[in-house]
Amino acid sequence: MNCPCGATPLSALPCQDEPFLENDTPTCGRRCGKKLPCSTQGEQHICRSQCHNGPCPPCTKSRIVQCYECKVKVRLDCQEIDLTDQYVCSKCFKPCKQVMNCGRHQCGKHNCAEQEMAHLCNKKCMKRLPCGSHDCDQPCHSGDCKECTKTSIKKLSCDCGEEVRVQCGAITPECKKRCARVHACAHQVTHTCHNKETCPPCYAQVQRTCVGGHDTSTVYCYEDKITCNVMCGKPLPCGHKCQEEYHNGICKKECKQHCLIKCKNGSHNCVATCHYPHKCPSCKETFILKCKCGNKEQRALCSFVQSNGKTLQCGTGCTAQVHSTQPRRGAGEDFEDWVIAQLKSFIKKAKKSECSV
Repeated sequence: MNCPCGATPLSALPCQDEPFLENDTPTCGRRCGKKLPCSTQGEQHICRSQCHNGPCPPCTKSRIVQCYECKVKVRLDCQEIDLTDQYVCSKCFKPCKQVMNCGRHQCGKHNCAEQEMAHLCNKKCMKRLPCGSHDCDQPCHSGDCKECTKTSIKKLSCDCGEEVRVQCGAITPECKKRCARVHACAHQVTHTCHNKETCPPCYAQVQRTCVGGHDTSTVYCYEDKITCNVMCGKPLPCGHKCQEEYHNGICKKECKQHCLIKCKNGSHNCVATCHYPHKCPSCKETFILKCKCGNKEQRALCSFVQSNGKTLQCGTGCTAQVHSTQPRRGAGEDFEDWVIAQLKSFIKKAKKSECSV
C-alpha cells in the first residue's frame, strides 16, 4: 500500500505503528504530480500540491477552448471551464431557466434539450453539516444531509494534552495514558487520564497510627483519620465522660447518659436523660413517713416530703411519753385527716407555682 500520490510505499514512512482512519492515509511530503481533469492531449496539467488525501485542488493554469456555436477560440482559466459540457461563448450562450429536481438551482445550460424532462442537479449540496465545521460535499439533494465523515484533530479534555485523530462528530475516545495531575501522595498512579474534578482515591497500603496514638494498623493511603476501639473519656461539662471512640477536637455537646444528680432529699438519683444545665424534673419516687413514736406511717411522693418534711405528726394513738411536751390534738382529729389536709395544701402550692411560671 502506497501514500496518496502513489510514489512511496507506506512501509517506508515513519510512525506507521499508529492506526489511521479512512481518507487519512499518511503522506510522503513530496509533490502530488497527479494529472488534473483539465489536461488535454496537447497540454498536460498536473497537481503541484504536496502529497495529500482527497481530490486535488482546482488547477491554477489556463487553456485554449473553442466555442461550440461560433467556433471562436479563447484562453480561459481552468477553474472557469465546465468539463462536463461543451464551451459556449457569452455571445452565443442562452441559459436554460428550468429549476432542477433539488428545488434550489436552475439548469443554466445552453440550449438545454431537457426542458421537457426532469432536470437532475449535479452540483454539490454545500449545506452546513450538523457538526458545524464542514459543508456537505454530496451531490445536491433534498432532505437532511448525512453525518459528517471528515477526519479532524480533537484535543482530549484531559490534563495530559494528548491529541488523537477521530472522525468528525464522533465521541472523543477515552485517553489510556496515566493521569498526569499532581497528587497528594508519592505513590505510583494507577488510574488513567480523566476530566473529573477530583482523582480516584489512592489504594496503596500504608501503616498509620490512630488519632489517639494507641494503635498502628495497615490501611489504604486515602484513609487519613484512623479510629480505634478506645473510649475517649474526656470530661463533659455535665460531669459525665465522653463515651465515643477516641477523636480529635471537641466532644459532642449533647450527652445521652443518665443524670447523676440526686434529689433534694439525697435519697434518689434522677432517672431522666442528662439535661445539663437545666434543673431536674420532680422526683417520682416514694417515701414511707412515720411519726416520732413510730405508731403511724404513710407512703408519700418524694416531692411532697421535700416540701413538708419526713416526719408525720403523731395522732391520738401515740404513746404519752413521746408527746409529753407536744400539744395534744383534739379528740375528733385523726391521722388520716391530717394527711389529707397536708396533701391539699401541697396541691394548692403546686398550682400557684405553675400559674407563676
